[in-house]
Amino acid sequence: MNRLDRYVFRSAATAFLGTLLVLTAMIWVTQALRELDIMTSQGQTILAFVVITALALPALILGLAPAALFMAVAQTLFRMNSDSEIVVASAAGISTWRFLRPLVILAVVVAACCAALSIEIVPAAMRQFRYEITRVRADVVAFIAQPGRFTTLSQGMVFHVRERNANGVLGGIFINDARDPKEVNTYLAERGQVIDSAEGTFLVLEEGAIHRRTPGKADSNVVEFQRYAFDLSPFTNSGEPTVYRAPERPFHDLWSPDPKDLVVKIEGTGRFTEELHRRLSLPLYVLAFFAIACAALAEPRTTREGRGLALAGTAPFIIFLQITSFGLINQVRSEPALIPVVYLVPTLFIIGAMASLSGRFKPRMPEAIRIRIDRLAQRVVRATVN
Repeated sequence: MNRLDRYVFRSAATAFLGTLLVLTAMIWVTQALRELDIMTSQGQTILAFVVITALALPALILGLAPAALFMAVAQTLFRMNSDSEIVVASAAGISTWRFLRPLVILAVVVAACCAALSIEIVPAAMRQFRYEITRVRADVVAFIAQPGRFTTLSQGMVFHVRERNANGVLGGIFINDARDPKEVNTYLAERGQVIDSAEGTFLVLEEGAIHRRTPGKADSNVVEFQRYAFDLSPFTNSGEPTVYRAPERPFHDLWSPDPKDLVVKIEGTGRFTEELHRRLSLPLYVLAFFAIACAALAEPRTTREGRGLALAGTAPFIIFLQITSFGLINQVRSEPALIPVVYLVPTLFIIGAMASLSGRFKPRMPEAIRIRIDRLAQRVVRATVN
């Protein structure tokens, strides 16, 4: 790329990365707050909280990249038109297609990155997120070993720990087991430690007693012990296999789903087909958003009103493309015949944008709307002057 190409590419790429970073950070904060219970109720560290919530970033980036690219290209072309840079380049003999070359390179790079995110990276991050959440919620030690708190592990099961040493030994253990309405057991122990074995997970209590009582009766039985193994296995789900939904599946699972798969039996192969073509068609929609911005703002314009109208004129196309993409993808599950249309719609937008840039096709705003906007713009100008 020559100096002009590098300048245009750097301007658009900087705007794209800045827009994507700001939008992703704003939405990530709101999403991260939903998982705040990982720290508050599950006893996890701030590092675990950040790592788990960061697994949602690839999906956020994928969802925001097309809009960020459109805004970055539109802002770059609008600014260059405002500074007459496109006009000067045209006067110097640089064609519109030649001027757009670095922006096309940026769009292809973004589309390729979105394809990689959509096909493999985002599903892998979603699977890891599901695994981490399952692991955290199955971490009985971190859940019950919160000193000074009464923790409800299940209905009728309450734990309290006075302290937790650095070596993992728990001190001042109180367990109230009221799961059986006919008998309530209260366990008191000086210390204890969680041990994982082939038989399951156990809390080994030392130097304590068990108070057994029947609701409605005043007397109770007390059994003292030196060591007692309290079974925690019923409260863990680490042995249960994780069932992944279609958006979390690898690409090869979507391409050739197993008829014996539990999710396939429940949702059918249509859900897998929908997700497959959602991933494959996404790069085309990225390029379509880019093409709309170029068709509206890439040509030299010398009046502020013309640039404003051109930018406002992209709104119907963007809205139509976005709604159509969602509607078509959702219909693919039950109507496989619509699969070619999923790819045809963004392709038509790209071809239409190319035809517009070549002068063969010029979409224009209805005359009545254009006159109203021109009159409004003139009033604003007069009010500003006065």
